[in-house]
Amino acid sequence: MDTIDKFRQINPNYKIYDIHDSSFSDYGVVYPFDNVSEIDDVISQYAKPKDGMKYVSPIKELESKHLINKIKYDIFGDMPIDVGLTFGHSEEFTAFEYHQCSEVNIMLDDVIMVLGKRQTLETYGTIDPNREAKMFYVPKGSVIELYNDTLHYAPLQVTSEGYKVVVIVISGTNTSLSENVVTANPRLVKKGKFQVVHACRKDKLAQGYKLAVVGDVIKTNSLKM
Repeated sequence: MDTIDKFRQINPNYKIYDIHDSSFSDYGVVYPFDNVSEIDDVISQYAKPKDGMKYVSPIKELESKHLINKIKYDIFGDMPIDVGLTFGHSEEFTAFEYHQCSEVNIMLDDVIMVLGKRQTLETYGTIDPNREAKMFYVPKGSVIELYNDTLHYAPLQVTSEGYKVVVIVISGTNTSLSENVVTANPRLVKKGKFQVVHACRKDKLAQGYKLAVVGDVIKTNSLKM
């Protein structure tokens, strides 16, 4: 039995699409890039935390790698980029974000991505991931681009070992806002980063994040390793 089938079996309440399903084209592109293994030498130094997740950027050692340069030229059109890493453990989906640029992910582990569209937020002001988003199984080694109007957040782990995913965005995205920023947009949380959260995220709400993710929290079971 394939990993995706095993994961579906222990998560029968959720419809989980394969990354090559035609519906993924609404959210992004799957690229046939290889040489993902060259990333592992650098990323192996980042140990997954026992609980929760972390994000580090930029990781300068990755910028000279062949695959990263191919992504920089072929996808970002030679714009300056930041290469980071999201890693850790997550079985609950509690927020959505989008950027003013595409985001490219290199999967170093099997993950589940929950994806929606910004248009849902603009139309209704809220989004229920259970009804207005889709869950995709993205296997290790995949390289995907998420369009700038695709709502996403940190991956959900497939196995109990957690996940590592390389994150590539136009340089400056996800960095701290300037001190003199004045905005009427309650979703703006960092440069080029707009985020909304579920009511369960008391930590984010206390920081002023916008409440707009509604419905039951997606909670998955991961395969034991």
